[in-house]
Amino acid sequence: MELLIIAVAVFLNIAFIKWKFDKQRYADVSVDLVLLIGVMWLFSGSFGALVVGTIASALVSIFLYFSPPKVSL
Repeated sequence: MELLIIAVAVFLNIAFIKWKFDKQRYADVSVDLVLLIGVMWLFSGSFGALVVGTIASALVSIFLYFSPPKVSL
């Protein structure tokens, strides 16, 4: 069951990042990728922690979809 949950979470991460990239939401994509890499690095100690980190990253991707970051240059 854990493998199914992590597979769905990874799919959601990749699908949301691709969708944001296609819609030219580059600030959103860059924040999402940095957070994904950070979570991957922080939770790389065990399989359970990796599952929690991946699901948390998917939830952050969904949150950023509805509330994109504001970047002013």
